[in-house]
Order: sequence, then C-alpha cells, then structure tokens
Amino acid sequence: MRSGPAEVEIAAPVRRRTIPVSPPRRGPDRFDLIVLLVFAVVSVWVLGLDLWQVLVHGRTWTGTDGTYVVDQMQYLAWIRSASHHVLAANLFVLTPTTADYLQPAITVSGLVAALGVAPWLALLIWKPVAVLAAFFGARAFARRTLAGLWPRRAALVLGLFFGSFTVVYGTFGVVGDLFPGFLSWGYTFSLISVAALLFAVLAYDTARTESRRIWVPVLLGALASALHPWQGETLILIVLGAELVMWRLERRLPPLLLPALTVAGCAAPLLYYFVLGHLDGSWGLAREASKHAFSLLTIVVALAPLLVPAALGYRGRPRTFLAVLTRTWPVAALTVYAVSLTKLSATPLHAFSGVTFPLAVLAVEGCRRAGWRRIPHARLLAVAAIALVTVPATVWELNGAHNLATPTPGNPNFITGDEKRALEYLARNPEPGGVLTRFYLGTVVPAETGRATYIGNCLWSQPDCSGRARSTEDLLEGALTARATRSLVLASGARFVLADCTAVDLRRALAPILQSARRFGCAVVYTVRPTSGRGA
Repeated sequence: MRSGPAEVEIAAPVRRRTIPVSPPRRGPDRFDLIVLLVFAVVSVWVLGLDLWQVLVHGRTWTGTDGTYVVDQMQYLAWIRSASHHVLAANLFVLTPTTADYLQPAITVSGLVAALGVAPWLALLIWKPVAVLAAFFGARAFARRTLAGLWPRRAALVLGLFFGSFTVVYGTFGVVGDLFPGFLSWGYTFSLISVAALLFAVLAYDTARTESRRIWVPVLLGALASALHPWQGETLILIVLGAELVMWRLERRLPPLLLPALTVAGCAAPLLYYFVLGHLDGSWGLAREASKHAFSLLTIVVALAPLLVPAALGYRGRPRTFLAVLTRTWPVAALTVYAVSLTKLSATPLHAFSGVTFPLAVLAVEGCRRAGWRRIPHARLLAVAAIALVTVPATVWELNGAHNLATPTPGNPNFITGDEKRALEYLARNPEPGGVLTRFYLGTVVPAETGRATYIGNCLWSQPDCSGRARSTEDLLEGALTARATRSLVLASGARFVLADCTAVDLRRALAPILQSARRFGCAVVYTVRPTSGRGA
C-alpha cells in the first residue's frame, strides 16, 4: 500500500537540536576585568604623579612610590645593601651593623640590583605581582565563600576598595592600612603578604577537606610571615581558632598533621624575626621606636560600615570549614593587634591589613540573612551602599596622595639636580665612609650611594634620632661654633659631610680636619681627613 505525502511527513523522525551545556566560567569575566583595571589604576596613582613631575616639570625623582617616603627609602636601602651582601644591614647609622636581614622579596630585588638595575626599579617589579595577587586572591576568596554572582561581586569590590572615614590622631581621614589600594603605594610586600594569607586560607580548607596538597598552605603561610610577620601571626591564629571551633562543633579531634605543619611554616620566619630583634641591636631599637598607640576606637569607627552587617553574618552555625576560617579571621586580627601593643611586637595597625576581605564576605552574608532581598529595589540600594563605602574614601585617598606627593622643600621624593650630582659623586667615590647630612637627604643617601648615613630614618637612626636630627640641622644652618661643628662631625664618625642647597659654607669651620670640598652647583661634599680621629 502506498503512503501519501502527509503520511510520509508524519512518519518522518523528529530531529531535535542538542544545545551543549558549557561548564561554569572560571576565568575573569568583564566585570572582574573592570575591577582589576580600576585597582591597577589606583595602584599606579602615586607613581603616575611622580612621573608627571619628572616629564612635565623636569623634577629630579628619587624613585619613591608612596606617600610616606621614609618607608620607601628604607626598602631601597635594604635592596642596595642586599645587592652587595645578599642579606641586608642597617645603613641609617654610622656604627658598623651586621648584614643579617633575610627577606625573600628584598633578596630577589637585591640580586636584580646587583645586575646593574636601579634599586627603585628592582622594588617596582613587585607592584604588578602585588596587584595581581591581591585581586585574584580576593576573587578566589569571594567565589569560594559565597554563592551567587552578585554577592561574589559585591564582596570583591568591598574587599578591594572599602574605606571609611574616622578620626586619626585627631584629624579626619581614612586609615591607610585598611585600604588595599594604599598598600600598593610602596607597601607591596605587605600587599603580597595579604594575598598569600588569602590563598593560604583557601589552600588550608582544600587540604583539610580533600586531604591533598597539604604543603601549599605551609609554604604560603611561611611566605606571608617572611614578607609581613603580622599576617603570618594572623594565619596561625586563624588555623588554631578554626580547628578549635570545629572540635567543639564535631566533638572529635581533627587530624593534627595539617595544622601542625601550617603553624610550623608560619612560625619559622617569626622565630627568625624574634631572634633578630634580640641579637641585632639595630632591630631591637627599631622595634622599640616603632611602638605607638593607635586607638582601637579609630579602627572600629573606620570599619563600622562593614562590622555592623558582618556581625549579622556570624549568626547561625557555619555550614563549611571555610566559613569557620572566615569567621575566625577578624578575631585573629584583633588578637594580633592586642599582642602588638605589648613588648612582644610593634606597629599594631599592621594586624588589620587585609581584614576587609573576610569582613566583606561576612557583611554580604549578613545582609542576605537579614532579608535584604525583600526590600524594594534591593539591588539598586545595594549598589548605592557599596558605592558609598568605596568611592568617597578612594577619592579622598587619591587626593591625599596627590598632596603628599607634590614636591615641597625637605621632601625627599624630589631633590635638586645639584644634590643628585653630589649623591652620584658619593656613589662613585672609592673611598669608604659614611655621610652626615640633613635628615631628608640622609633618607636618600643609602639607596642612592650604598653608604651609611648619620640620620635619615627614626626607626633605624637610633638611639636619639630626634637629637641627631636637631644637631645636624644646627650644623648645616651655621648655629654651631667652629669648634662644636668639628666636634660633631668627628663624634659622628662621618667621612663625608653633604651640604644641601640651603646649607651654610662649612669650609672655614671644618678647615682643620678637611681633606677636600667638592662643589656641585649649590650642593657641596666635604671629605674629612681619615686621620682626624673619626669614629669617636
């Protein structure tokens, strides 16, 4: 029996299109790339301001990349010292110091500088590393701790850009250490350490949950400790605190190998720093000089916009071990802050570097638990709230950096061309010896010349940094008698006196002990005779 056309069409098989289901995208999407771009632009803000002064106004730049130039010059001095000895010595005093400081990034930069690269450039190589590590660490942390695209995006933006106003030493402003963009302005070692802490927390969770690659959190913890000890201490407390919480929740003893190895990895560099502070006089004095009171209330006020919703994130029982780690982090940071106020440590503010990342996650969780989605226009309000706690503080910090980076007298981020030529002469001069000069040039001397300086950094020019600074000012301003001038130079142990462009002529006062005077425009280098009782 023949079939008609209609029957043939009905009998024909129906072919369905199979639409392949692609796996979830793991790489950065367009939103991530925009966030990374903005973070990168913020990170090069100070560098851009400095280069603008060089290219447009012809300034003589000393290679700094931060608003607090003394700290940047400290790193550059270490790099210059490491380029000669692998380990770094304290070049901010004229008494002999031991090259015994080992810090992995400083050592690598020192090796790069030994190849002929300028120390400032050998330091700048860490900026892209720090920016990328911090971004991808924050992104990975948000993706692992939160579900949903927009909650993850919110936590990423808050972690990287959160900033809130407070009162800092009686002045309205933003706490820099709580703002990751600020850390990128010359404090790249701190930012890399924060990134190492982020990845270490995630790696620890993976190692504990899946029983694999237990060496990863150990190495990351050791790196965090070596670069910035406060983050290593924080990781130790995070691990111990989280394991204690899990023991109380599960009522069974967790495996001890992973936490033991991780704590040991973090503790090894900390033990080294402890020994260094007790055996090296310079490090002991620097630890005492770096002790300062930084009000906890100042920090709490600054973090309040995150702390309030984050407190809601602590409600309920955590569902994963990573959630426990996240909840433990802020408590660990607070504990390190408290310990840093004692004689055991110093600079307590550093304990809170990176704390915006766990607080951002907890704040997003807290808002979800509070039922923010039920509010009309919830997403629009969330975007406005995030903008309110990120944009104003970021603009404030950028403007503050602009003001601090502007060339001013006595600011060592820019010096005169004549002073630069005098420093280059000291760098080329084969005669050994340290330098006595005004504070701001003393800040530059170790990085530019590789020589030690009498004054230049009040953490390291100890003891009696303020007394040294006053006496040096009096000498270069001509406020001392000729005899007192010679006595100060001889007592300092300096072989060279570098007179800046505002100093008086010292040739007559120094004549009995003077070997030579080399003029470089308005700057002068006085060389003291080596047989004049130097080093007294």
